[in-house]
Amino acid sequence: MNYYQYVYRNNASLNIIKQLLTRESTAVITFDFLMVIAETEDSKQLLAQIIQVRRENDEQLKWLYYQLAGEMVAVDQDIFERPETYKKGIKRKLERQQRRVNLLSRLYREVTVNSFRRVVENILVKEKWVQDVLVYLDQKNR
Repeated sequence: MNYYQYVYRNNASLNIIKQLLTRESTAVITFDFLMVIAETEDSKQLLAQIIQVRRENDEQLKWLYYQLAGEMVAVDQDIFERPETYKKGIKRKLERQQRRVNLLSRLYREVTVNSFRRVVENILVKEKWVQDVLVYLDQKNR
């Protein structure tokens, strides 16, 4: 890989991380809101675990951005949109989670340093677990 390819892939990685972090706080707020209105204790516990996983993953993405760019990431956060119902909220989070997993897959392909790729791979595995949990919660509420 030549210098220009490295720079291009590095910039692509930084842009993907920024996209992933634009919903950082609103995602946690939405999951927290869904946890409050969830009907079962099982659903509340799963949503609490999702919040914990998301916070850890977002911190790792911030660390990765710093390693690649040499500066802290700054992004404009999306505005919180209160879901009309628990069911609609889970459905919307599932759609967004699919997009997040796709972005993480792209990030994995763009990152050039093997140790950084392992970090992204670990995040991707956890986010796929989140996706599976959201599918479960969506199916449970049909």
